[in-house]
Parts: sequence; structure tokens; C-alpha cells
Amino acid sequence: MEFRYLRYLVAVAEKQSFTKAAETLGMAQPPLSQQIRKFEQEVGTPLFHRLTRSVELTEAGLSLYQGAKGILSQTEQAMQKAQRIARGQLGSLRLGFAGSTVLHPSVLRLIHDFRQAWPEVSLHPIENSMPNLVRDLMSEELDAAILRLPCSSSSALTHHLIDEEEMLIALPPHHPLASTGAIAIEALAQDPFILFPRELGPGLHDAITQRCQRAGFSPRLGSQSPQVISTVGMVQAGFGVAIIPRSVSELHPHGVSYHPIADEPLTTRISLATRRHPRQKSLQHLIGLIPSRR
Repeated sequence: MEFRYLRYLVAVAEKQSFTKAAETLGMAQPPLSQQIRKFEQEVGTPLFHRLTRSVELTEAGLSLYQGAKGILSQTEQAMQKAQRIARGQLGSLRLGFAGSTVLHPSVLRLIHDFRQAWPEVSLHPIENSMPNLVRDLMSEELDAAILRLPCSSSSALTHHLIDEEEMLIALPPHHPLASTGAIAIEALAQDPFILFPRELGPGLHDAITQRCQRAGFSPRLGSQSPQVISTVGMVQAGFGVAIIPRSVSELHPHGVSYHPIADEPLTTRISLATRRHPRQKSLQHLIGLIPSRR
């Protein structure tokens, strides 16, 4: 059965006239009558009673008409849905996050703006370590991931820079340098450093240790923090000092003080990482909301 037969059947049934149905369909009346005849032959029974001035559905025709209406409606809905997905107005995005990026105002603004502009695109957030996010992005288990750079394993990906932020020194309550402003990092050579496990973010972990080494010392590694965000709580508990992204300093545990790094500031970048040439229109919309940074 040809799909167009259903359209012809519905048009004739609703207009109760071959002539009026042909006008609606944008075709001549004789070819329409021929197509309905072929359809009736295929079904094996008449679908219309041909009257003098109109046509009426037979019992079989009425049953087929009711089914055809549903099929045409579902087909139209499916086409509209496909078109909206193609335009990026509908669908879903699997978006990975490195844990410490979720506090950054630019990341929160990007997600907010996307949800406002494209409310029918579902975002599925997935938090993981940066190596795992890169792995899942390369294997197409994620559509995009918000990473904190540097991240050497992500060199095969395309990065869309969201923002850059300063790293700060976090000191525990009653630390001798707590009342000062900017602090030279070498002043912390005797303090135990709280760092997250290197496998969570090798690039950022190495950037912190290398900054200490350029200041003439290797950091005394104390207790590890399970995540960048939980580092501040460990500083408050007196486990040591830490170097954290400025956005993490929005957490204000009692007594912890934050200080710029003197002389040679340390910065980190946040990017939306994608595979090369992303094809999803909804992902292109998300990328388009990131302000150009030249």
C-alpha cells in the first residue's frame, strides 16, 4: 500500500466530493478518482458509495478512514519532532562536568541561558574526573564536557573557552599569614599541602606542584582531598594549606582565609570540550552561547 492513498482517502471522506478533495490536494479530479479505485482494488472492497452529488464512506471505508487519520496524525507529529530535533529545539544533551567547575559563575550562567533559550532540550549532567570525562567524550558516551584546564589528555578535542580564573591560596584558621594580603608561595614551603588525587585532574595537579617547584621547593603533601571542592573543608579542619580556583572560594567555611599568589599568579581555564565538528544542532546552540574571547 502506498502512503499517499491514505491522504487521498481522508481528503475525499472529509470533503465528501472527489472534485473538492482534488482541489484541496492540488491535483486534478480524474487522477484522484483513479487512485481511489486502485486503493479499493488493493483493499478488496469499495471504500465509498458514489452518490449523485457526493460520496459517502462504506462501513469498511469508515474503519479504514479512522485508522488512516491516526496514522497521518502520528506521521505529522513524528515529522515535526524530527524537524525540531534537526533545528536543535528538542532532544537531549549528555553534559559532563569536572566537579570543581560547577561553582564557577560563567558555567552557571551558560547552563541557565541555555535552559532559558532551549527549554525542551533536556540536559543530563554527569560529574566525573577529567580523564574519565575525556574518555567518555571520545567514546561518544558524552556529547560535551566542561573541563578545567590544563588537561593534556584532551588534546584531541576541540575546546571552547568559557572563562579563566585565578588560583588562590587557602589558609586554615589562625595561620600566621591569615591576616596578610597576597602571599609569596615560597612562604608556604614548610606547610603541608592538601591536594586532590592526581588522577582526578593530572594537568591542574601538576600545575600546582610545578608552581611550587619554580618557587624553590616541592610541596609537602599531606592528606589528600577526594575532590577539589572538599579541599576547603579539609583546610578548615587544619589538615594544611591548599591552592584552589577562585570560584571554590565562594564556599565560606568559618575561619578559612583566601589570598592571591604574589609575584607569579597561577591561573586555570574552564572550557566546553567537544569532539571535532559537533553535528548536534542543540550542542551548536550551547557553543553559540559562549561569548567570544579574543
